[in-house]
Amino acid sequence: MKKFKLLGLLGAVAALGVVATSVTSCGGDENTVRLGLHLNFGAGAGYSAIQQGFFEEEGVTISPQTGAGPALAASLVAGQIDVSFMGNGVAWNYFTEKQEITLVALDNLTNDDKLIASKSGKGGSLTAESSHEDLANALRGATVALDLDATPKAFFTSLLTKLNESLEVSEKIWYSDLEGNKLPTGLTEYADANKVNVHAATNANVGVAMQNDEYDFCVAFAPVSTSLLNNKDKFVMLASTLTHMPDSYTPSTWAVNTAWLESHEELFGKFMRGLVKGMNFRRDNPTQSEKDVETVTAGTFKATGATDIAQWLGAKEQLELLEGGENSTAMKYVENIRASQTSKEMSDKVTAADATDFSYLKTACEALK
Repeated sequence: MKKFKLLGLLGAVAALGVVATSVTSCGGDENTVRLGLHLNFGAGAGYSAIQQGFFEEEGVTISPQTGAGPALAASLVAGQIDVSFMGNGVAWNYFTEKQEITLVALDNLTNDDKLIASKSGKGGSLTAESSHEDLANALRGATVALDLDATPKAFFTSLLTKLNESLEVSEKIWYSDLEGNKLPTGLTEYADANKVNVHAATNANVGVAMQNDEYDFCVAFAPVSTSLLNNKDKFVMLASTLTHMPDSYTPSTWAVNTAWLESHEELFGKFMRGLVKGMNFRRDNPTQSEKDVETVTAGTFKATGATDIAQWLGAKEQLELLEGGENSTAMKYVENIRASQTSKEMSDKVTAADATDFSYLKTACEALK
């Protein structure tokens, strides 16, 4: 039988790093997978696979560790956990020379990140139907708050790339990240007059700053984006992946420690069947899946009603994305993920195909579709 026991101070400590929790099911240590889970609905398939007993059905014992994306990624690379949910903000870890981790599954097609304008700022008169040129003109010289250590960075970079397609070389807009990289890459001119002034802030702090009218725009995700957009008199949504760049998805993913996988292939196959069952459950029962996150985290995660921020993939949808092998839509999305990364630690030699192994996902999906 399943048993859940959360260690003390989970909520306070999780924000700072990785917190171990204990989930006991049938099986011994040889059947244990140390699993990294973000404290959000993005990792909901993993939480539902725990709470609904899907891992237990496969004979897999889960030792979950919850925390922020960068801390979980560091633990996965170091071999301190075996498998983890991964946001795109730390996806550069897939493409390093040593390839300590491998991308093994896409999780969802998210429409969570939103470009939001303050109606008192430069883009206040625009809407989601405004032209690319009008949006670029409003962003040029504007101040934008976003989290440069999470998915908003990839979203904003992709958005500027899309807006620049209709602009002359001398008009293309750009910004600098925390490392001083000028993004989007590949422009022949980075004129100061075309710079977007990006200020780094956590998602929660973005919401506070926008309420205080500190910025013209922000890029935010739920629950902050939902909260801001509920105030229709003050804020307006101008762009999302769905509205402006549906071919540019950079999905969240599931990653495995490469060395661990090599010595635990049979166990990992069982794990993937449990995870895909969780994916199917979340797709069909998103509200209950959200409650599963709350239950497993003992209330550390609060349901936000953000179940409509993405297309939640199940076995059927995963197989459709995998059709075509190296030319599949799934691999196109991995290429998008790689292109959205700018870390100097990435290797030019490590391609999207090198970083990915969808074979375990495909086998699990074929058994469960």
